[in-house]
Amino acid sequence: MKNFLIALLVFLIWSFFGLWLFSILDPTHNKTNPQTEVATTSSDSVVEMDDGSLETFVTERDSLNLAENELEPNHGHEKHEGGLKATTSTNDVIFLFDAGIGFFKNSSDIIVDDAVKDFKYRLNTYMIAHPDEELHICSLYSAAENIETPNLGYLRGKKIQELLLEMGLPREKIVIKPIIREINFDENQRFGNGIYFSFNPLDHERIASAALKLPEDKTIYPKLVNNDIFVNKDLQDLLEEVKQAMEANPNLIVEVIGHTDNIGNANDNYLVALKHARQVRWYLVTKGNLDRKKIIAKSEGESKAIASNKTERGRFLNRRIEIKYSSS
Repeated sequence: MKNFLIALLVFLIWSFFGLWLFSILDPTHNKTNPQTEVATTSSDSVVEMDDGSLETFVTERDSLNLAENELEPNHGHEKHEGGLKATTSTNDVIFLFDAGIGFFKNSSDIIVDDAVKDFKYRLNTYMIAHPDEELHICSLYSAAENIETPNLGYLRGKKIQELLLEMGLPREKIVIKPIIREINFDENQRFGNGIYFSFNPLDHERIASAALKLPEDKTIYPKLVNNDIFVNKDLQDLLEEVKQAMEANPNLIVEVIGHTDNIGNANDNYLVALKHARQVRWYLVTKGNLDRKKIIAKSEGESKAIASNKTERGRFLNRRIEIKYSSS
């Protein structure tokens, strides 16, 4: 009997030891729930572009500047492939060309192949049939390209906008959407498909905001020949700016103010500055087909110098035209 009890005790001890050892070695107890580390760089911000439009930018890639990265809301996770494409807000395809609109690395110029030149007419036709929609020009650029302000995506989109304005599309219904993305340029540093289009419901709040916004006052230095103003790039850029501003805000008043240096007498300088202001006004009215009553020519003569008249550089800076905007 004593031997039996000893054997039973040894059995029980080994049984508990075996169960304990099994519980330690059981693989199901060694499993841990792996933690997945998620790193996201997504960020939203609203930025006002040069044309007055309010842009929503979303970035989820490497970025130089979060405020300059955008994915269009309806196509944010769609990879842009194929040729030149236009879609609706519900991703229905309006047209799709085999070829695309391209550009060279670090250049704002665009390359429109003959195979896609009809895109302007198709966009115009769709917009006429859908007056409650606006067109988004989605324009790619790369973080590997030169840093420009505005960025190259916006500048390329601006070139497309100019083509569409020539077709008669309304400026207030065109929004430029620069999109930063990794771009594989070819051996000639060219990328062949950097633009696509999307139609979205018309943003009345954006349009109203752009109409109320006054452009900033600016100073230009016209080309003077024999005391007359000749057209240069500053004057051409001014014409485009004033046209855009007056289209967006019918109540806009533009003051063109002439200034001179102090060479000569003050009365003559007043008349010279007024002459220059009138010449600029005439250029804006005739070339821009603008309301002459809303563009006013004035003179300050030599009275408001911004630099010393003792140096040639100072006198050059004083011979200027100021443009001031107000609302009637």
